Amino acid sequence: MAETSSPTPLYHRIYAVMRERIVNGYYPADVPVPTEAELAETFSASRITIRRAMEMLTAEGLVTRTRGRGTFVTDRARENALNRAVVSNVSGLLNYLNAVGQSTRLRVISLDRGEAPPRICALMGVAPTTELVRAVRVRDLDGKPYSLSMAYLRPEVGGAFSHEDLTTTNMIDLVQRAGAEVEQVEQALTATLADEYASQHLQIPVGAPLMRVNRLFYDAALVPFYAAEILYCADRYEYRVTLRREAGKDFTLDGAQPG
Repeated sequence: MAETSSPTPLYHRIYAVMRERIVNGYYPADVPVPTEAELAETFSASRITIRRAMEMLTAEGLVTRTRGRGTFVTDRARENALNRAVVSNVSGLLNYLNAVGQSTRLRVISLDRGEAPPRICALMGVAPTTELVRAVRVRDLDGKPYSLSMAYLRPEVGGAFSHEDLTTTNMIDLVQRAGAEVEQVEQALTATLADEYASQHLQIPVGAPLMRVNRLFYDAALVPFYAAEILYCADRYEYRVTLRREAGKDFTLDGAQPG
């Protein structure tokens, strides 16, 4: 793991791997995490590098380090309030977004009007010169950046939003208060890397892995009125979906008849 081609520092990559192991139950709660010397051998890194990664885990409250006893996973590491199941319908998504809002704090970076990137205009079916309301916000979880979101809204929906509104209220609540009815949502999840802008606001190195979530919200007439692009720190984000079979609905394989 000690190759130097990655733009992400080695200590941060080790932190990301260790965090993934911890939140997924790799280490038992009653057994010490491997020592710095053992981890240094595992990751082919110096103990100073390992110590820096472990300090990040300690600061996040995922492990507790006690002289003479070792390092142990904390109970909090197994209770991530944002790792909740989401039923694959609009109500389930809105419930999930509400849970995220209750577990995090918002910081507004900007609120203005102007042209959106071409990809957003294409999604919303508007001309590149169309003026949209643009809002950029950072969500903090446990005092650290968790996500960076860029919202683009039609002026008739987001035109009255204030800086204070965006600081205290989830966007989905704001658009519904503005009279928009969410009839359909399209969502796409992709992996990406942090550029300079994301690096600055998420406090991560340029080139660090991110999860990008794009959501497009449609009104009752199936006209897109709100596009959201959210960047999540890949080592702090997990999205779960529960898929339920509809009552009385069977499926066939290769033309075979059910039953």
